[in-house]
Amino acid sequence: MGFHFRHSSVRCFAVVALAVVAPWPLPNIWAQTGQRPAEPAVALSDQTATDSEASLSDAMTRIGELEAIVASLQSQPSSVPAQTTSTVDPSLFQLVPKSESPTHYSVYDSGWTWRPSNKDESPFELTVGLHNQFRYTGFSRDEATSIDSAGNVREINNRNDFNINRGRLVFSGYAFDEDLSFYSNIDYSTVTSNPIQLLLGWISFRISDRLSVSMGLGKLPGTWEWTETSRYTLGADRTMATTYFRPSITAGMWATGKLTDDISYHALVGNGFNTLSLQASELDTQLAYSALSWWEPLGDFGRGFSDIEDHPSLAVRLGHGLTQTSNLSTSSAQPGAEQTVVRISDGTRLVEPDALAPGVTVNAFDIWLYSAHLGIKRQGLSLSSEVFLRWLRNIEGNTGTRLPSLFDHGFFVQAGAFVIPQTLELFARGSQVVGQFGSGDEISAGFNWYLFNQRSARFTFDVTSIDDSPAQQSRTGYVAGESGTLFRSQLWTFF
Repeated sequence: MGFHFRHSSVRCFAVVALAVVAPWPLPNIWAQTGQRPAEPAVALSDQTATDSEASLSDAMTRIGELEAIVASLQSQPSSVPAQTTSTVDPSLFQLVPKSESPTHYSVYDSGWTWRPSNKDESPFELTVGLHNQFRYTGFSRDEATSIDSAGNVREINNRNDFNINRGRLVFSGYAFDEDLSFYSNIDYSTVTSNPIQLLLGWISFRISDRLSVSMGLGKLPGTWEWTETSRYTLGADRTMATTYFRPSITAGMWATGKLTDDISYHALVGNGFNTLSLQASELDTQLAYSALSWWEPLGDFGRGFSDIEDHPSLAVRLGHGLTQTSNLSTSSAQPGAEQTVVRISDGTRLVEPDALAPGVTVNAFDIWLYSAHLGIKRQGLSLSSEVFLRWLRNIEGNTGTRLPSLFDHGFFVQAGAFVIPQTLELFARGSQVVGQFGSGDEISAGFNWYLFNQRSARFTFDVTSIDDSPAQQSRTGYVAGESGTLFRSQLWTFF
């Protein structure tokens, strides 16, 4: 550190110190100042005065030497810069070294996205999204009760309520490499028995542009409208026919990709037809197999059923799907837990006692489900349809009785037209289910209003006339055996 004392400062400090230590006459100082101090009360002896003058002379000599040393030090260049305002090193407060640039930055990309600045150095990306389906449901029944094939009387209720049918907190992204992606969908709802649960979740490996392999909790891809997200339905929800025939969600492994540039596929092997909420102890030993493939010969068809993309030329999609599984009885000859979702054409659960024959409860059967679909889009117009064929085979009862096979079939058809491009769409649709225990159908009409000219915010209103519904599902709003008029208005938001 450099010295910045002036000679006069050193001299004054020394003189003051000597004056305090030795209060005797200082002749040399008198000569310099021209002032003589007052005589001391007691006169000093000549010897004392001589000694004092000698000491003072030595002190002044030493002061001169010190001044020379200080001058010499001041003339030398200093390696430490002078600090005139502060003697505290500000680097002491910087405990964590500041990086040249952050490893990640935030951006909106269909959700809040934490994206790496350099993918090679920080190979991790996370997107958090929130999906919410808020719905008003009203239902006016035609009859107060209905009777199923087992002889049970079912009460049919009117409805007038608000609900969150689907809410999703979605986490997605990749880790270690862009080819290793993840997806997690936490569902919340006010209409299901589990208000909060993990609905979907998987890890996916992209092996090539034509093949990705995933493992986790996913959909059996047996039908088109089921495989499409519920955010992209044409009406307020999936049709009655899809609700009746479709498979559900299971844990397993699946492959997705393209066979050619215009043929895509999705194939899965999993625990069962519908095992979302089941534990391992509730599963049988038979796996489920499901696949869906489709062809888009004229270019990209796009997501969903509405032509919000406003295709300038004709877009076509043709496809089909197949699902197969066997359901075994428990060790006590009772129906397995995963069998309870399967219904026959009047809405009765297949495993309901006496459903197929008096005194018999079905406890084992095989399912074969085939579907075929067609979709067309052009300049805001859309037309889509799907046909379902289902066989229930090798049906066994708890008494050891072998029962005849059952065959059900059905379809839906729907059309939409944008009267204001990418904003206001009118639609109509209908579906039907036919089987050996009766039939049911629906006819619906309504509109979609895309609030920001995109799918992320959509208001839907539809009115549906239902006759003997064979389907039941809390999210879609169908109840087995009901007939009447269903009103739904809802707001779908996802960001």
